[in-house]
Amino acid sequence: MTFDQNVYFGQPGSMFSLPHPRGGVKSTRGRPVQEFAIGNGEYRARKSLQGSRVYSMNWERLDFDTFSTLQAYDQGHMGPGPFAFLDPGQRNMLMVNQSSSTSLTNDTTNFTIAGSGQSIASSTTLTTGVPRSLAWTFNYASAASGASILTLDSPYPGWPGIPVVNRALAFSFLARGGGTDGVLDLIPELQWYDTAGVLLSTSQGSALTTSTGAWGTGLVTASPPANYAYVLPRVHYRSGASAGSIVYLSSFQLEEGATRGTWRPGTGVHPVVVLGQEEAWPWLYPTEVRDSPTLTLRQDGR
Repeated sequence: MTFDQNVYFGQPGSMFSLPHPRGGVKSTRGRPVQEFAIGNGEYRARKSLQGSRVYSMNWERLDFDTFSTLQAYDQGHMGPGPFAFLDPGQRNMLMVNQSSSTSLTNDTTNFTIAGSGQSIASSTTLTTGVPRSLAWTFNYASAASGASILTLDSPYPGWPGIPVVNRALAFSFLARGGGTDGVLDLIPELQWYDTAGVLLSTSQGSALTTSTGAWGTGLVTASPPANYAYVLPRVHYRSGASAGSIVYLSSFQLEEGATRGTWRPGTGVHPVVVLGQEEAWPWLYPTEVRDSPTLTLRQDGR
């Protein structure tokens, strides 16, 4: 559930809350589609795997100070960006291939593992809710023990994680064991970074012991420490694996709050640039207010 209805924008680590747009927020995500005519009069269509979102916000009226703050971002006073935008209308902050457990690309794009003697792959062996899951295979236990970590990558290479504001977050996933020994322990984690990419601290949830007969839920909830700017979710293997152990992971979610809500498709928190800002002032009030201003942001595919 979303508790914070505010709209946040700006540089990660110093994002600010915008007045709620009385005219609403348009946040359509477009994926290019191509149509091809074939000989029998029918058509074939191809839709791009990736897409880009445009945010359009309209206010009935803004005070001059607030408008000037946004104008600084539009006209380059705050640098070239990229900037971050947190949309309260979206729940799951993870990227599509992460939240869909590899079902977008059918590969492990946007996931990274650390440690030897293991591998990850997109799998259809055990699934729940979506067509695929992420299969994490341990080739031999001694190499996997201790340093085996699955990280959900940052949405932008220039950011060490996902931009956040000062509110509690919950990272969760479903897991089920398989292979030669499907009973092992996983710890969900949130790593917090400052604006320079320095690791501040790591928040850990309770260990999840997987089962071959049912899906279990891994969950960690925490609030940012001082000097926060980003968060990076990951899954830390603790113990229990043997040669040939497999754990299937699905339904990844990063959301506001202290509990796991109903799984929702991930939209990602991507870098944005300001496309434009409409400006008009009323008669006799040129330095006090702006009438019906509109701010338009575009997700930047860096």
